[in-house]
Amino acid sequence: MQPAAQRHVYLNLDAIRGVAAISVMLYHFSPFLADGKVLPSSYLAVDLFFLLSGFVIAHAYDRKIETGMGFGTFVAIRLIRLYPLYLAGTLLGFFYLLVKNRLMPAEYMPLSEIGMQLTTGMLFIPLVSDAYHTIFPLNPASWSLFFELIVNIAYVAVFVLLSRRVLTGIVGASLVLLVVASVFAGTLDFGMTGKTIVSGLPRVTFSFFLGVLLCRSMARWQGSFGFLRRGFWVEGAILLTLAVFAIAPAAGGARVAYDLCAIVIVFPIMVMTGAVAPTAPRLSGFYGWLGRISYPIYIIHTPLLMIIAGAGKAFSIDPFAYHPLFGIVMAAIVVVIADIATRVYDEPVRRFLQRQMQRARAVA
Repeated sequence: MQPAAQRHVYLNLDAIRGVAAISVMLYHFSPFLADGKVLPSSYLAVDLFFLLSGFVIAHAYDRKIETGMGFGTFVAIRLIRLYPLYLAGTLLGFFYLLVKNRLMPAEYMPLSEIGMQLTTGMLFIPLVSDAYHTIFPLNPASWSLFFELIVNIAYVAVFVLLSRRVLTGIVGASLVLLVVASVFAGTLDFGMTGKTIVSGLPRVTFSFFLGVLLCRSMARWQGSFGFLRRGFWVEGAILLTLAVFAIAPAAGGARVAYDLCAIVIVFPIMVMTGAVAPTAPRLSGFYGWLGRISYPIYIIHTPLLMIIAGAGKAFSIDPFAYHPLFGIVMAAIVVVIADIATRVYDEPVRRFLQRQMQRARAVA
């Protein structure tokens, strides 16, 4: 197994991730922004997230696991990274339902049901009943985080087996299953409901382990990509991201072919471009910021959407009468809240938990 390259921060990939997260938010805010879907293929951002995750995790942890990092330590590190903001998003959804019960009695939900959704949500237990529109009702975007944790655990659990040949086999087998699932569904937009949760497994497995494979192949291919070191390739990759999300082929075979081409061809090219091309010094701070707010935007925007839209409904304010201004203001509010949450909550909490973990390891 070839170790990953010497670690550094991939600011270009941070920028791509940030643009993808904002695109997902705008996609979900479409009713308040336009008459149709904004960036209608933005659900493919999830596949891009999985690909980026595999690449970055292999880069950050391959060498550490090879030199002794254990299963429990890796899982603890990943939970520390993901759980604080996930919990915040889940509690926002919980708060929304409590306030909704108070302000809209006609849509009252029993407290036992709200408590069950909170408990399962906090424990990362998906709800697969047809009664729910998504496997995590309090924070619908959490479905992809559930699969992220599954594939992260699989990565460390079978790490010693993950040679390039095995990785290629996993990616190939996952792609076959993914093609079959997408043909039946007519799209790659699945995994978030009880009926499609099984199809979500090849979706995350394909992109994540392809990212791992790309990272481990960097040293072999990097010399062939010297042309990426000059020019505006990174900016081109970011614009390509938006272009992919903006195009909406007709339903059916064209939709399936488009989705598969995006995750099999376009996204890997974008990731390799971002990994190899240098970051413009004048943009490094902005790219780093996009990376920092990408996860908080993604994980809190849906409960915030429910809260803001629900408040308008409760007070008989029609937000649709003010679009696109209402949608633009709402998106700006989410970005500001994500930035503040990162600085005053997520990063301090993660630093505290990391210190506690280090102390526990020192005592042990």
